[in-house]
Amino acid sequence: METKIIIGIDHGNRNMKTANTVFSAAIQPLQARPDSLEHILEYQNQFYYVGGKVPEKECVDKTENENYYLLTLAALAQEMRCRGLTDASVKMGAALPPRRFQQQKESFKKYLLKTKELHFRYEGVHYHVSLENVFVFMQGHVVIHTLLEAVPGYCLLVDIGGGTTDLVEFVDGMPDGKYSISDKAALYCIGKVNEEAIAKTGAGVPAYITEAFMRTGSYDCPKQYQDVIKNCLKSYAEEIYGIIQANHYNLDLTKMVFMGGGSSIVEHFGANEGKDVQFVTDIHANARGCEEAVKSIIRAKQRKMRTA
Repeated sequence: METKIIIGIDHGNRNMKTANTVFSAAIQPLQARPDSLEHILEYQNQFYYVGGKVPEKECVDKTENENYYLLTLAALAQEMRCRGLTDASVKMGAALPPRRFQQQKESFKKYLLKTKELHFRYEGVHYHVSLENVFVFMQGHVVIHTLLEAVPGYCLLVDIGGGTTDLVEFVDGMPDGKYSISDKAALYCIGKVNEEAIAKTGAGVPAYITEAFMRTGSYDCPKQYQDVIKNCLKSYAEEIYGIIQANHYNLDLTKMVFMGGGSSIVEHFGANEGKDVQFVTDIHANARGCEEAVKSIIRAKQRKMRTA
């Protein structure tokens, strides 16, 4: 008998995330079976290298080609491996950015559900997935739902992703329909750091080092580069608060929840003192939130059946 499980997947522009895994959202078809099967997905007699160089541009529509479908298979395999499974019946939770949720939720669900009986190999291991259903949620909403006790009432979600920064209002854990978008997100910040480093030192800064500063607030490198990077990240954090104010939010009265890959920049380099802020810097938060949201739906259906 197949094991029944719930898997949440965060289909990011820079990284694919599940509750226990993360890998770059990059996939490359190969002409033949490679000697090493590390990071290799085999599906329908085609081999693909999973991961590698992170995409530099935001993918507006994740259904425009097969890339995110194949990345989904890799994510299923990696998460199932963490759970000691190769054969399972899966209910999947996925999430879309607020700005595209209403327009794309049905097409994204159809895209992910196009084949319900899946057979594929990842790193040489055969996986069988019976895909029961796919639930598509709004990114951030699933995280706010899990934080409801900590952020009751009115709050602003500031989701700093790779391609955009989304501002979404929530009241008692539910989005109220108001949201704003800025393209000043993590990729923008990384680019600004590199430009500033070239201008001031004559040499650029690898994205890896900038991202290390973003995550932890420091990195062991020459002081001249540390100064440039820290100043840029402080300026970026100021820009984020400026974007919030420009959208008519009062920083003194607004409870703010920062999440996404860029939220750690504001946590480490922002002028946060005196503000009501909370940081969700767990890169797996959306994926785990999707799983909790699917569980909530299942519990609600079971209650309804018992009272029918």
